[in-house]
Amino acid sequence: MATSHSYSPLQRTLHWIIAAAVIVMVPLGIYMVQRGAWSNFDALTNTLYSWHKFIGFCVLWLIVLRVIVRLMRGAPPPEPIHPVLQFGANVSHFALYALLVIVPILGWTGVSAYGARGTPFGFELPEIIPQNQALGETILWYHAWAAILLGLIALTHVCAALMHRIILKDGIFARMWPSAGGKREA
Repeated sequence: MATSHSYSPLQRTLHWIIAAAVIVMVPLGIYMVQRGAWSNFDALTNTLYSWHKFIGFCVLWLIVLRVIVRLMRGAPPPEPIHPVLQFGANVSHFALYALLVIVPILGWTGVSAYGARGTPFGFELPEIIPQNQALGETILWYHAWAAILLGLIALTHVCAALMHRIILKDGIFARMWPSAGGKREA
């Protein structure tokens, strides 16, 4: 009987959309903060912040969808790998999922407290805490450092995936690769 050793097309699509968003959002966040410091928040800086908030809000709901799909669909059977590698994979995946929820929630909470909830298309993020700029600055500080940690863990995840593809050649990389057929004899 053949069993699937790759994630479903929906799971793979959500993975790559969220991965692309992280690849864009972390450097964009760092750049827009630095740009805001030297440009005194010109029109382009405000536009960058608006898009950052909008994309972050969308990523939050995409990760919620991804968790729901994962709970409903499950994961393919694990590949046999060294216990140390399995432990590292489990810890890094947990950290990625946690930070993919925590980072946008901190951002949303921070801009809500700061009073800067505007995004493109005239959409304002719902207010989730009362306005308090000092609190907003503190929350956004935590948001920034959590985002940097997310970026570093994502980079580690990419390096591990490439290790599985190039060095170990154990099939783990193909489980999430978009063209994965993923059928093996059980």
